[in-house]
Amino acid sequence: MPDVAVADDTGTMIRTSDLLGDTLVLYFYPKDDTPGCTSEAKQFAEAYDRFKAAGAEIVGVSRDSSDSHESFKEKYDIPYRLLADVDERVCNAFGTIVEKNMYGKKSLGVQRSTFLVDTTGTIVYVWPKVSVEGHAADVLARIESR
Repeated sequence: MPDVAVADDTGTMIRTSDLLGDTLVLYFYPKDDTPGCTSEAKQFAEAYDRFKAAGAEIVGVSRDSSDSHESFKEKYDIPYRLLADVDERVCNAFGTIVEKNMYGKKSLGVQRSTFLVDTTGTIVYVWPKVSVEGHAADVLARIESR
C-alpha cells in the first residue's frame, strides 16, 4: 500500500501506514454530501459493527477538506475516519484520479474505488469502478469469506 501523509476529518496529520493493524477497507469517493457518496457512506456506517466484528476498519477518502468531512460525519453519523485528500496525494498514489466526461465536458475527478488491504499493507482486492448500491455488502462478504 502506498504510504502517504494526509489530514483526517479532525485535521490531524496521519500516514496511510498508520491505518494498518486490522484489515483495511480504503474507499475513495468523489464528494461529501452528494447523493451517491452519501448513500455509500451510510451503507458502510450501517454495517460498521459487522466490519469491526470481521476484523476490518473502514476509511473513506475524498478531496474534501477536514471541515467538510467533520460536517459530513456529524450529519450522517459516520463512525469511521475520513481522509481529507485536498492535494490529491492519496488519490494519485492509488490511481483514483481519472478523466471524466459529463455532458461533453472533460475534467479530472475521483473514480469511486475501494481497496482491501491486509494487516501487512498488501492490497489483496480492488473494486476499480464501484456501483454504490450494495457495495458495502459486497466488501463485507469478501472479508468474511477470507
